[in-house]
Formats: sequence, structure tokens, C-alpha cells
Amino acid sequence: MPSIDEEREVLKSGVFIAVFSSALLVVVGLFWGFPWQALLLLVVVSVAIGGLISGMTLADVRSAARRKALTHGALTTWAGRNGGSFGTTVAAFTGDAQGWESPASPRFRGELLAVGRPQGVEVGVACCVEDVGEAGTAVTAVLVRLRGQRPPARLSRREIRRLDLPQGVDSVETGDRELLVRYEGWPHSSSAVDVLVDAAVHLATNSHDVGDS
Repeated sequence: MPSIDEEREVLKSGVFIAVFSSALLVVVGLFWGFPWQALLLLVVVSVAIGGLISGMTLADVRSAARRKALTHGALTTWAGRNGGSFGTTVAAFTGDAQGWESPASPRFRGELLAVGRPQGVEVGVACCVEDVGEAGTAVTAVLVRLRGQRPPARLSRREIRRLDLPQGVDSVETGDRELLVRYEGWPHSSSAVDVLVDAAVHLATNSHDVGDS
């Protein structure tokens, strides 16, 4: 759930909108000589609109908080089952005795981060919200460490559709010793994380699909 401070900020914004718009309407109404009944109606409508905007914003904030809590639990469970760890900043993995390489990658960035070794392959999972549109776009990036260097390559939409990948793949690319598969949305369970990761690991083992070995 969102913090009390976040909810308070949303409510303060709603009150500000209602008060400002009501005052503006009253000033305009008095200037044009509107009857008091019309002014009262305009103020009521203005307050109602402000309340509606606050309610919708608060619902979005709570929805984002629920999504984050579910994904937090999913990544924590997945990392625990795959000999890894979870963090909310890259610094959480600094100095890790297991020698994770993923945190050093510029592609490993987000609000929720996890590393693990499913099938003996190091995988980093990063969930972030990109500023596209008013609400932003939720993206999950699965970063697979490759055994050898791969030339930079990025698959086209047509090439992606030919692969056996889960729904919602946004992009597939390689560079250096990394394969990056980006998915739309955040996983809400550890089994959902498994689906995304297993598909990326399977793709990484087929060098003819993306780049060359």
C-alpha cells in the first residue's frame, strides 16, 4: 500500500485544485455578474471534479503500490530459490561474495532488482517504470550473462514473433556478454518470473537465434 505521505500529497493536490478552481470561478462569476445560485452550482461542480481527480489519482497510486508489493515478493522468492539475492538499488549487490556480474551492467537498472543462477547461468531481473505517457510503462528486463562475446544485435518485430517467447516481449538484443530480453509489465509471482527467465535462458543457449557465438 502507498505510504501515508503519498496519500497525503494526493489529497493536498485535490484540495488545492478544488479551492483554486472554485475561487477562480467565483471571481469570474462576480466579474460577469452571475447570480449567486449559478456561482454556488459552479463551486459545487468544481469541488466534485477536484474530488474525482483525487480519487482517480489515489486509486492509481494504490494500484502501483500493490503491483510493487507483489513483484517484490515474487523476485525475493525467485532469487532465494536460485541461489541469488534481491535489492532495490544496485548498491545492494556491491561486494557480494558470490561475485555477481549483472549489477555492473548499465542495463541492470530499476526499482526492483534480483540476481540468480537458474540452470547454472547468471541472470539479472530488473523491474522499472519508464516515463512514457501519464502513468508510465512498466517494464521487466531479463539480463542473461553469456559464456562468450556476442556482436551487438537487435531483433526486429518479425524475428521476435518467430521465437518461442512469452507474450509481451518488447525487445531482444545482445551486446558484449549479455542477452537482454525486455517484457511489458511486472511479474506478480515467482512462477511468472520463472516463465520470463526460462525463456530468456533458453534463447541465450541458441546462438543462431540472436547474434553469433
